[in-house]
Amino acid sequence: MLVKFLKGLVKVVLFPFFRVKLYNVENFNKSTGKCIVCSNHISNFDPVMLMIYTKRHINFMAKKELFDVFFIKNVLKYIGAFPVDRDKPSLSTIKGALSILKNGEVLGIFPEGTRVNEYNEENAKSGIALIANKGDANIIPIFIKSSYKIFSKVEIFFGKPKKYFQNFEGKVTSAQYREVSKEMLRDIYSLEKEVN
Repeated sequence: MLVKFLKGLVKVVLFPFFRVKLYNVENFNKSTGKCIVCSNHISNFDPVMLMIYTKRHINFMAKKELFDVFFIKNVLKYIGAFPVDRDKPSLSTIKGALSILKNGEVLGIFPEGTRVNEYNEENAKSGIALIANKGDANIIPIFIKSSYKIFSKVEIFFGKPKKYFQNFEGKVTSAQYREVSKEMLRDIYSLEKEVN
């Protein structure tokens, strides 16, 4: 209940400063059960916007450095976020992500691992593909477009749920995880073109 209140409060505070437009948000809002939302990452506002403008609660992976600040650490834990080492994700991080999916919840990941302004498929981290496979979860791609300047437009594009490993047989190799992660990133960046 408190999380819902906080989301509403933040939305009221931010509303005057940004013009938010959502495209095909029902692809996510009407989804049920476990899934992973994967978005490009251009600003620290990204997870905030996704949490307050969608109906389902998202448990985000967050860079471990944020958990070094006591107040921020407590807030992040309260809303279901958990730490990840972007350069070398630990086994506990992967287990935490899979636990969220096992409980039928929504996992939020930025596949590029950090904020970037331009598309480059080499930025895709293989960990997201591994988690999607082991968790047997649909991916919902999201593309965010904005300068995040005061009074600017924030456009958020939601793709259709997709399962990337349903046609794979046998053990998935590291190279295959790498290629699937690149495919995921391509799907994210293609969303704006699909709408336009």
